[in-house]
Amino acid sequence: MGVETVPGRPSKVPALLLGALLLVLTTTLPYLTLINAVLFAGIIASGSAAAWYYIMRHQVRLEHGEAFVLGAMSGLAGGALSVLAAYLLEKWFGYIPGLESLQLLVAWASRLAPEEAPNFQQLLAMVTAPKDISLSDLLVSMLLTGMFYAPFSGLGGRLTVFVLKQRAKKKV
Repeated sequence: MGVETVPGRPSKVPALLLGALLLVLTTTLPYLTLINAVLFAGIIASGSAAAWYYIMRHQVRLEHGEAFVLGAMSGLAGGALSVLAAYLLEKWFGYIPGLESLQLLVAWASRLAPEEAPNFQQLLAMVTAPKDISLSDLLVSMLLTGMFYAPFSGLGGRLTVFVLKQRAKKKV
C-alpha cells in the first residue's frame, strides 16, 4: 500500500497576471477608463478574464469560491499596479490617467445640472493640481486601491464560473 497524493493544481500566476494587466489597462488608458464608470465593468471583466483564462488553459474545474479568490487576487495585484502606473505616468510624463474620461463626465454633468457646474470645475481643478506624494502615501494608496478593487474583480471570477457552468448544463 503506497501513499496516495492529490495531484497539484496548475499555477495560477499567469492568470493572475493577465487579470492584473487588464485591470491596469482599463484604469490607465485614455477613454478605456470610461468602462469603469459603468458599475466597475472593466474591473469585473479583469477578474472574469483571469478565471476564464485559467479554466480554459488548464481545463480544470473551479468552484465559485476558488474563482472568486482568483479574481480577487488579480484585482488586488491590478489595483496596486494601477496606482503605481498612474503615479509613474504623472511623475514622468505629466499624464493623469482617466483625466479625459473625467473631463467628458464633467462636461456631461454640467449640461445636465448647469447650477452645479462650478462644483464640477472645482473637482477637475483638484484632480489636476500638483501633488507631492511620499513613499508611504503611495504604498498605502496601492494597498487600499487593491483592497477596493479585489471584491469587484472577484465577482468577475465568480460570474465566469457561473456562466460556464450554466453553458455546460445546457449542453448536457
